[in-house]
Amino acid sequence: MKSLSVWITVFFTAFSTAPAAQSAKPNIVVILADDFGWGSSTPYGAKGLKTPNLDRLAREGRRFTHAYAPGSVCSPSRYALMTGRYYWRTSIKDGEVLTPTAPLHIEPGRVTLASLCKSQGYRTGAFGKWHLGFQTDRAETDWNQPLQPGPRAVGFDYFYGLGGNPGNGPHAFIEDENIVGRIPGEKVIVAAAGAKGTTTGIREQRAVDRIMETITAKATGWIETNHAAPFFLYFAPNAVHGPIAPNPQFTGSPYGSYGDFIHELDWSVGQILVSLDRLKLTENTLVIFTSDNGGIVDVGNGNTGKAMEAGLAINGHLRGGKHTEYEGGFREPFIVRWPGQVPANTVSDQVIALPDVLATLAAIFHVPLPQGAGEDSFNVLRAFTEATPGAPVREHVIMQAADGTYALRLGDWRLIERVGAPKFEQRPTTKTGKKTHEGPKHDELFNLKDDPAETKDLSATHAEHVANMKRLLAAARDRGFTRPDAGK
Repeated sequence: MKSLSVWITVFFTAFSTAPAAQSAKPNIVVILADDFGWGSSTPYGAKGLKTPNLDRLAREGRRFTHAYAPGSVCSPSRYALMTGRYYWRTSIKDGEVLTPTAPLHIEPGRVTLASLCKSQGYRTGAFGKWHLGFQTDRAETDWNQPLQPGPRAVGFDYFYGLGGNPGNGPHAFIEDENIVGRIPGEKVIVAAAGAKGTTTGIREQRAVDRIMETITAKATGWIETNHAAPFFLYFAPNAVHGPIAPNPQFTGSPYGSYGDFIHELDWSVGQILVSLDRLKLTENTLVIFTSDNGGIVDVGNGNTGKAMEAGLAINGHLRGGKHTEYEGGFREPFIVRWPGQVPANTVSDQVIALPDVLATLAAIFHVPLPQGAGEDSFNVLRAFTEATPGAPVREHVIMQAADGTYALRLGDWRLIERVGAPKFEQRPTTKTGKKTHEGPKHDELFNLKDDPAETKDLSATHAEHVANMKRLLAAARDRGFTRPDAGK
């Protein structure tokens, strides 16, 4: 392994210079699936599934094998994708999801994917799961007041979707700042009870097995209405997060309803691709498909357990899954298609991360990120477009599990920090407000090139590597940024 000083030198010089993009601003579609594991589609090795639309994206674009979400649960990754900043730099340090009634977590005035695109003349729309909070003047959301600030306050022209998970209230869709189907004069009251929660004061509760159908129709309809100008579409389907409730038209997967839900997710992606084809927008549209964290690997979990028993490797060969500190919680499917710019039918081993989308879009627009924006976002456009593998576009990624445990990927090495790491008090109101597992009491070190499944802890025989990586991790936490020019 390189010495720490060499790594730090590389770290501060790794920010890439983007190649020239095509003259016309491309439309941009970012699809963020929910709990969709690395091995849950045929481009990533799944057997017995039918994912023709993800297959098409991979065939017409580039599939990444080392792309990371920075959190192993959703809100941390969604915040980082939207802002280019690690979630643990905010007021919440413990790696947990936001509560269903949390205030808007994106700070006023912070640059986001949407506000960046909007500044370049784009129309911006968000559809599906938000889970980044509403309102800022109260500790908990008041569903009887306009849900502002919300997505439209951070750069989106339009929002239609869910406040959080399907089981969270309100159990109706939200359009812009309003709950859809409110009964005039009646108070909205949310009774949360997992997937069976209820909301009164609305005409009709949304049907969980129709959520995907509804948000997909809204997203494609928005493309129809807004395609005259460049547009940015953020599509965040609830599949395949529980409750596992596919539309009744999707049946017959060998992996039961979980496989059916994957098929519905693929169908939804296909509807967006068909819309782009029909409107002759495909050639000038950048499409990114990825996920917010790994899939749940729990044999006791009804749907995922049955799928695993039937032979589905939800996170492929990777160890762990959602909530955990191991690779299966963070490494995500990541497919990029941009005809004429991204070489078709290619695979990249470049290490990239969800926060990088912000700086990469700025590079496409040929604009610098303002000081204090996208502190952990690297321009990885070269990784999208290079014809042959080049130097790393980023040398490291910091990850944080649901119990606050930090991990660091540096080259081929991966450290899980357990000794001397910051300790955070878990919030008892959150779903995973207690440790979900009991890991070793010592730091762990893995070489992912030799041991991608993280089966051999090398910390005892490579103490110098552990010490160097811990120093780099501590410095990154203290510094306030990891992108070299973010501190200028």
